[in-house]
Amino acid sequence: MQELRVTGLNDDGTSVVCEGPAGRFQLPIDDTLRAAVSGELAGGGQTELELGSDLSPRDIQARIRAGATVDEIAELTGAPNHRIKRFAGPVLLERSRAAEMAQLAHPVRGDGPMHATLADVIRTALAERGHADTTEWDAFKGADNRWVVRISWSVGKSGNQAHFRFAPGAHGGTASPVDETARTLLDPDARQGLRSIERTVDEPLRAVRAGDETRPEREQPRQARDQARESAQAQLPAAAVGQNSRRHPEMPSWEDVLLGVRSGKNG
Repeated sequence: MQELRVTGLNDDGTSVVCEGPAGRFQLPIDDTLRAAVSGELAGGGQTELELGSDLSPRDIQARIRAGATVDEIAELTGAPNHRIKRFAGPVLLERSRAAEMAQLAHPVRGDGPMHATLADVIRTALAERGHADTTEWDAFKGADNRWVVRISWSVGKSGNQAHFRFAPGAHGGTASPVDETARTLLDPDARQGLRSIERTVDEPLRAVRAGDETRPEREQPRQARDQARESAQAQLPAAAVGQNSRRHPEMPSWEDVLLGVRSGKNG
């Protein structure tokens, strides 16, 4: 392998001029040369980014802007994360800024934009359900090149997400629900319905804890006694009924009614 010596730049400054035993050479100043100078050039004459993939930096930024993560791109290209971050960094900042702006947007319902901000509405909806505000906000460009805001939160071990289409504009812009979860968070009636269902499920549990489950059992004998008393009165002779104005006949005992036996006092 012959050695070359750098002697300078060409006239337009786009190439490095080198000299060697075989003469003078001109080496273009491109990404490969820059990677070699910065120590990012891998063996075999390929940059780390080119290993296992033909994605260009522009392709990587487009995928990041559409919602892909650095880890996903690194797995796809075979390049280390720090190499992907070099191109993804500006786009990730753009996504983060859009997510921050969306929190101040006004949600749009069927009757128009709300006065409250999206962040306030989401915070209120979660509080009404008794959920802590553990939301994480992210934004990415959808297929129509419009911003989509993704709100994620956890309840126990389950994860939840809601998506809104964010349109930047005056006074914070607007945020329109994309999925059913997002629409439910904006609808007070739907949230009230969920709370009613939760109360319907919870009230029997509270009754059991309070010992109220024994009340139906106590009420049942009382109702049976009333029915037995009415049945016994219907079976009394007419003479006994006529004497009811002068005195009260003795009622059969509970055991007599159950066994169908008349009281000895009335025999």
